[in-house]
Amino acid sequence: TMILILAIGIRQGMQAFVIALCFVGWGEIMQFGRSEVITIRPKMFIESAVATGARTFRIVTRHVLPNLLSALVSIAALEMGAVLILLGELGFISIFIGGGSRIALVWLQTIQYSDVPEWGAMLSDIRFLVRSYPWTGLYPMMAFFVAILSFNLFGEGVRRMVDEGNPLLNRIINRYTVLLTVVAVLGYNWVSANSGAMPFYREQANQFYGERALYHTSILSDPRMYGRALGSPGSDLASMYIGINFKELGLQPGGEKASFYQERLRSFELLNSVPVLIIDDAGSQPINGKDYATYPGLNISLGEASAPVRFISLGEFASIETPGGSHYYPELDSADFSGDILLTLTDREADHLSRVPNDGVLVITEYPTLLGQRFTLSGRSAKYTNPSDGHTYGKDIPYLWISEHTANRLLIASGYSVDMLRELAVEHNIDQIFDIPLKTNVDMVVDGTLVEKWPVTNVIGIWPGTEGYDFCADCLGKKLIVVMVQYDSPPVGPEGIFPAANDNGSGVAVMLEAIRVMKETEYQPYKSFLFVAYSGEGLDNGQRVDYTYISKILQANSAFSNFEIEAIVLLRSVGGGAGERLEISAGGSLRLAELFEKAAKRMGVDTERSADLIDISVIYDAGNYTLESSQEAPLVRLYREGWEERSRRAIDTLENISADALEEAGRALSLSLMILGRETDY
Repeated sequence: TMILILAIGIRQGMQAFVIALCFVGWGEIMQFGRSEVITIRPKMFIESAVATGARTFRIVTRHVLPNLLSALVSIAALEMGAVLILLGELGFISIFIGGGSRIALVWLQTIQYSDVPEWGAMLSDIRFLVRSYPWTGLYPMMAFFVAILSFNLFGEGVRRMVDEGNPLLNRIINRYTVLLTVVAVLGYNWVSANSGAMPFYREQANQFYGERALYHTSILSDPRMYGRALGSPGSDLASMYIGINFKELGLQPGGEKASFYQERLRSFELLNSVPVLIIDDAGSQPINGKDYATYPGLNISLGEASAPVRFISLGEFASIETPGGSHYYPELDSADFSGDILLTLTDREADHLSRVPNDGVLVITEYPTLLGQRFTLSGRSAKYTNPSDGHTYGKDIPYLWISEHTANRLLIASGYSVDMLRELAVEHNIDQIFDIPLKTNVDMVVDGTLVEKWPVTNVIGIWPGTEGYDFCADCLGKKLIVVMVQYDSPPVGPEGIFPAANDNGSGVAVMLEAIRVMKETEYQPYKSFLFVAYSGEGLDNGQRVDYTYISKILQANSAFSNFEIEAIVLLRSVGGGAGERLEISAGGSLRLAELFEKAAKRMGVDTERSADLIDISVIYDAGNYTLESSQEAPLVRLYREGWEERSRRAIDTLENISADALEEAGRALSLSLMILGRETDY
C-alpha cells in the first residue's frame, strides 16, 4: 500500500516536470527547424538532431529541474496525503486494496477479512459496528491522520532544504544517483525474473501444446456430444470423458463414493417450439432471435396471452437492503393486472412483477445481441400450493425479451418512446408504482415443458500437496487451489444443436492439458489442487449456479472440510474471440491479478486487465448482496477478449478455435498454477 501511495504521488509530481521538459524541448526543436541543416545531408541532420537532444537534456537538468524540484516535492507529498484520504473513504464503504472475504458470525452481521493488510480494510466494518464498538475505528483513523500529517511535513521540510540550497541534498540527488537507481531497479527485476525456480517453471509451462488442447476441444464439440447440452446424452458423455482423463492423468478421486463424480439434480424449462410474438399493428411481424426472445427470468416462461400492453415502472426502494433481507412494494400487495401484458424496463422490475397477477411480461433489453443467444430458462414454477387449504395459487405466464425497436412499436400509438419512459422512470418517487395503459394489443405464445430433478454430474479430481498433513496446524498441503470449468451448455432448443466449442469446450481442454503438463514434467505442488468440471446450467435446489457453487461441490467429500481455499481460478472461452488478447478479471483480488499478468508476460502472452465491477449498490440500495471485492475466496477469471461474440450461438464451432490461442492461455495458466502451488509470496 505504501509503495502504491509513493508511486502515485511521485507520478503526479513528475507530470509537472514532463510538461516543463516538453516546453524546453519544443523550443529547441523549433530553433533547430529554422536552420538549413536539413537541406544539406542526412548525416548532418542526424548529428544535429542528437546535439539538439543533448542540449535539451542539459538545459532541463541544469536550469529547469533545480527550479522545479521544490514544487515537485510539495506536489508529490500532497498527492500522497490525498491518496491516503481516498483509501480511507473507500475503505469505509468496504472497497479496499486486494479485496478479501466477507465472513458471517453468529453475534454480528458480517465482518470483512482483507486479502492484503491495509488501513482501509480495518475501516470496512466501522459502518456496521460504530454504535457498539466505536473505539475500533480510532486506530486506523489515527494511522491515516499521522501518515497524512507526516507526508505534508516531510514535503515541507524537503522543500525548505531545496530552497536553501543544502549541499548534502545535491550530493544525494543528482544525475548519477538517479541513473544508478534506475539501473538497480531494472537489474533487480531481471534477476527476480530469471533466478530461483522461475526458469524451471517457465520451461515446464512451455510444454503446453495447443494442438493437444485443440484435440480435446474437437471431441467435446463433436455433434455426438449434442453441444454438451443440459438434458441431452451429450452432457453425460462429456462428464465421462473428463473423468476418464482425470484418472489417466493421475488425479485422485474427489467425488462421491471414492469416484470422480458428484451427482446433483437440476430443474429447467425445455422449449418445444419457437416462441411467438404478434403485434396488432400494420407493421411486419417481429422475428425471433432478432426482435424478441424467451426471457430467462426468475420463473418459468410458459403459456399463451392475448391482451393489451400496460407499461409498469417501479421507483427505487426507500430503505437499504440488509443481508438476508428482501424488499417489496406495498402497493403491489393489492395490485391486479389480470387481462394486461406488462411492459417493463429492467430485470429488477420484471422480478417484482412476477409476484402480481398478470397475463404476460415483456422486458426491454439494452443489449440486442442477447436476443440471438440461447440461455437456460428457469425451472421454478409460479404456481404454489397452500398447505393449510390445499389450494393451488398463481399461474405460469409467458415472458419475452424484446428489443428497443420492438418496444417503440408498442409505444408509438400512445405517443411515447423508450427514451421518454426512461426519463420518466428517473423522476419517480421512492417506492412509487408508475403505470401507463398503452393502445396496442399483443399475442404471446411460449410452448415449453418444465423438467424437474434432472440428474447432472460434476467431475472432481484432487492433487494433494506434499507439505505434510499429520500433526500440522498450518501447513501448505491444507491450502487448496480450485480450478473450475463449466463443461455443459443450455438445453437443445428448436433451433437445433449448438456445438459450444469455445464456450466452454476450450476451457475444459486447457484445464486437461495444463494438468498433463504439470504431471509429465514431474512438478510437485506443496499446496493441494482441486480440479472441477461442473454443470453450470439450470437451478440447483432453486438456486442458480455460479462460482459460489464451490460450497456445494466441497460437500462431495468430507475430507474437503480440512482444507482452506486459497484461490479459485475460473476458465471460460479461451480458444478464440473478437480480440487478440487474453483477459484477466480478478474481482478486486490484487495479488491474483498481478500474478496472472506477470505469468502471462513471462510467457510472452499479451493480456488485458478487464474492468473489475464493484457493486456499490449493496451499500446504498437493493443491489447484489455479494460485493465483487469481497469473495468467499480470492477469485480470478481467465478468458479471451471478445469471446461473447459467438457465445451461445450456432456459430460457436471448432473452426473458430485457434490452437495458438489455446496455447497462449494454457501456458499462462500453467505458469500461474505452478507459482500458486509452491510459492507463498507472489
